[in-house]
Amino acid sequence: MRLRRRRVTAVAASVLATMVLGVPAHASAPTAPRIDWQRCQGAVRTDAVRCGQVSVPLDWSRPAASARTTVAVARLPAADPEHRLGTLMFNPGGPGEGEVGYLLSRQARRQYFPEALRDRFDIVAVEPRGTGVNPPLNCPLPVDHTVSRFPADRPAAAALVTSNRRMGTVCARRGGPVFPHLDTASVARDMDTVRAALGESRISFLGVSYGTMVAQSYAERFPSRVRAMVLDGVVDRSLSWRRLARVDAAAVQDGVRRFARWSDRDDRSALHGRDVTGFLASLLRRADHGGIKDGGRPVRAEEIAQAVNAGLQSPSLYAPLATALDRADADGDMAPLVFLTPGHTGEYGLYRSIVCQDVPGPEDPGAALPAAVPVMRAAGPALRGYSEFWDIASGCAGWPVGSAWTPHAWRVPAHFPAVLLLSGTHDVATPPAFADGVRRALPSSRLLRWDGDGHTAWLNSPVTVDAAVGYLTTLRMPDGAR
Repeated sequence: MRLRRRRVTAVAASVLATMVLGVPAHASAPTAPRIDWQRCQGAVRTDAVRCGQVSVPLDWSRPAASARTTVAVARLPAADPEHRLGTLMFNPGGPGEGEVGYLLSRQARRQYFPEALRDRFDIVAVEPRGTGVNPPLNCPLPVDHTVSRFPADRPAAAALVTSNRRMGTVCARRGGPVFPHLDTASVARDMDTVRAALGESRISFLGVSYGTMVAQSYAERFPSRVRAMVLDGVVDRSLSWRRLARVDAAAVQDGVRRFARWSDRDDRSALHGRDVTGFLASLLRRADHGGIKDGGRPVRAEEIAQAVNAGLQSPSLYAPLATALDRADADGDMAPLVFLTPGHTGEYGLYRSIVCQDVPGPEDPGAALPAAVPVMRAAGPALRGYSEFWDIASGCAGWPVGSAWTPHAWRVPAHFPAVLLLSGTHDVATPPAFADGVRRALPSSRLLRWDGDGHTAWLNSPVTVDAAVGYLTTLRMPDGAR
């Protein structure tokens, strides 16, 4: 879920680095606070985007007694105000990615929001807690590569739990009071505070990948405040961690096959003419024997699998992935693959801090994780069972703040507005089975499946995006949606 956003992040990073919001934090706020919109510092003078803040309870479980924090917001007004349809909020995925940067960067917002959306909607970014220009969650990256994410027995699982807890404790200590309050329920309540401040009775919402998890939290708590929803790269939050990881491992296996077929027919691939599956197996075995180094440190095979999985997120990454694998094999060095390895980026600690509060993991990891390892490896043998949802299940075991979410299907009233689900046939992060589950559980939904590679239509299938934009603007389901 996290790696699909790398292209937009790079565009917005320079703007985010200099942005300062023009509204001070308040000690308290009314139920429907007023947003004092200011020109965003760092934005060009002629830009229509305006920035502000809202004050919200730090702990929504006791809002009256809680200390408060601030949430950054930005608004791009509809370019065609006479035909304005309302407010469109969005969450681009991650988690850990901010939203304000998508509106501050003209290139990013053109890429992410087609003209019809920019014409007809005020597009509003509500920065998720700890991300972007909000009060930062200072979570460094003490990832311990001496322990395996695939424990073979109870002692190995105990070592993993200890390692995760150590990393989480550092994040908790440096992250400040917001650290225990990063879950989608809190983000949804923040969104609705902004809705009220805008004076909108209803909003439309675009949720991509992790954003579909936010959507479920918002819809269940505020069903009457939704005009329309488009969910792309759907996560089925009714599934257990085992089911999420097993289905995802099978999707990764399919992704490796698709990558191998591409490499076989496209001479841009540095692995063109080679047995890609056999090559990967050989590279992983070489890592098992200490033959791939990161500096002087022997690299685990699962680190290479993690990088390959990241490269399967978009066909645009296939050629760079093939080149990096070829160089890593030739040099015995992990360095060419580092750009695809989440554990080598500053985002990963924030990602872990958020996602562990939203995906329930094993209650007894000492027994459950070793028992699940052979199941995952059977489902996805090419990368030995690696998937993002296994990364979550194994990485969150022992995390100091766990998830309060009880897996369940969507709970919304029968009159809930129609929801358009977008799902890729070969999505390696949110497999089509996830969207199928939500479709069955949500009678008001319709599913539009696109046949292609990569994670989410929003970055990989322009035709599907056009159909979704048509739904958001007309409320008419596209042809082919079932």
